[in-house]
Amino acid sequence: MSATSQERLPSTLYFVRRMIAYGPWRYAAVAFSWMLFHSWPLLPGLLAKLFFDTLEGHAPAGFTLSSVVGLVLAAGMAKVVIILGTTLAGRTWSFRVTGLLRRNLLARILDRPGAKATPDTVGEAISTLRDDVDTMALMTDWGFDAVAGLIFAGGGIAILLWVDARVTLIVFVPLLLVILLAHIARSRLEQLRARSRTATAHVTGSIGEIFGAVQAIQVAGAEDSVVAQLRRLGDERRRMVLRDRLQELALGAVFANTASLGAGLTLLVAGSAMRTGRFTVGDFALFATYLMQVADYTGFLGYLITTYRQSAVAFRRAATLLQGASATTLVAHHPVFLGGSLPVLSPPVKQLTDRLEALEVTGLTLHHNESGRGVVDISFRLTRGSFTVITGRIGAGKTTLLRALLGLLEPQRGEVRWNGRRLADVARVLAPPRVAYTPQAPALLSGTVRENILLGLPADGAVVRAVTSAVLERDVAGFPQGLDTTIGTRGMKLSGGQIQRVAAARMFVREPELLVFDDLSSALDLETEQLLWQRVFAQDTTCLVVSHRRALLERADQILVLEDGRITARGTLTELLKTSAELRRLYVGETGT
Repeated sequence: MSATSQERLPSTLYFVRRMIAYGPWRYAAVAFSWMLFHSWPLLPGLLAKLFFDTLEGHAPAGFTLSSVVGLVLAAGMAKVVIILGTTLAGRTWSFRVTGLLRRNLLARILDRPGAKATPDTVGEAISTLRDDVDTMALMTDWGFDAVAGLIFAGGGIAILLWVDARVTLIVFVPLLLVILLAHIARSRLEQLRARSRTATAHVTGSIGEIFGAVQAIQVAGAEDSVVAQLRRLGDERRRMVLRDRLQELALGAVFANTASLGAGLTLLVAGSAMRTGRFTVGDFALFATYLMQVADYTGFLGYLITTYRQSAVAFRRAATLLQGASATTLVAHHPVFLGGSLPVLSPPVKQLTDRLEALEVTGLTLHHNESGRGVVDISFRLTRGSFTVITGRIGAGKTTLLRALLGLLEPQRGEVRWNGRRLADVARVLAPPRVAYTPQAPALLSGTVRENILLGLPADGAVVRAVTSAVLERDVAGFPQGLDTTIGTRGMKLSGGQIQRVAAARMFVREPELLVFDDLSSALDLETEQLLWQRVFAQDTTCLVVSHRRALLERADQILVLEDGRITARGTLTELLKTSAELRRLYVGETGT
């Protein structure tokens, strides 16, 4: 069980405090601006009273109609300045907080084993990074919105109590109703919001999968069924979103109408009091201005309460995405670069300790939870400059073995040693510049060929050498812009063989100690494949290769034969052709003899 599921999720208030602590002075400036903005409606009521008292001749000494009009105009200009400053300050703060949350979530995703980077679908992760992060960041506004509401409501109510205490108390009736309704609706709001976000994530993930598998869908003639499935997911999302929105609007309507009812009753009572002569026209203007706004703040209070409850869903979903890390890492403080030059990232530099002498794997065991299959008790040793081939039938566990070895999947048992030193964090150590890996289906980004090879490394002559090692030089020469040709999403403008060789060049440019290939040459023609391996062998690099190719089996210093997740034989080709029936079947199948 993950740490986040074992530990009790911190309160929403804890997360809000940590986000505020990320930039307390910035937050104070934003809070002050917004509190000033929300408290501003106190001024129009006082100006309205002053204006009507001036018309009746009851104005304080020194005030004339012209001076009052001047004050009104000055107040209007000041309000424009406050709105502009508040908007700019608020947007800057919002970018910083959302940037921090997304940075921490992405850091955890990138820190996880590559094959299990997210707990659910990619759509779920995108939904959390987009929608839930915005909701969580919005909660930093909750505090000063509530304080500003109390400042305004407190000041307004104090003035209204001074005018007529009996009438003013009517305002508190809808306030109590709002609090009661928000408490009753709490759990249902959280459930509906969670279902709405999940349904949205399913649609997002499905669209991403469809875009990534257009060719496969077309080949299978499955366009109609795919569209039908997407339509079903869309209908489910529509239902969930509508239910969530309906509940929110229903509560909003209750809040607004309750406030309006209270305002209407108090205005009726105030009107009666005015006819008796207890109110002046200025008093009535002041009362009418404040009362509706104070009553509206009962609805605003209800909105804040429901938003606070709904935000718990966002924090829970984000904690799930952390997968084993403490929920507190969600709001851990790190630099976020929103302006100026980005920091220069230094590429990893190979040290003397990175030199590979021997890699030892002992008792490596991994079972997939879904199928129960995997690899069991895998042990072998690689020495510097050796060429080791892992072979076996489809489903024997070859890819699982590589992923478990490299930390892309988390094994249940076993250990890996680099030059005799046991590795506690395999995924961090068995990475460039020590190890480079190319999977069966390499992932390319929608940038240029050069960007896909370097992936952040400084552009130097090494990229040309890597292209040559990957037998990609002729292809690059034929591209419209050479290495700077954009290859499209997931390399859609390239052939399967070109994609594999771009991925191989990505490995070579890092000059690793150990090259790990998962059936690299599966999409290459015979001539290109032979030339590629000739260039690999010429580098005298240690290699671990999944393959059933005859030429590689014959070249191997060591062959590991996998059957049902276990190594059943090991040795050279000559030895195994005599002792392993499984290897003979694989070899005959490859050669056809």
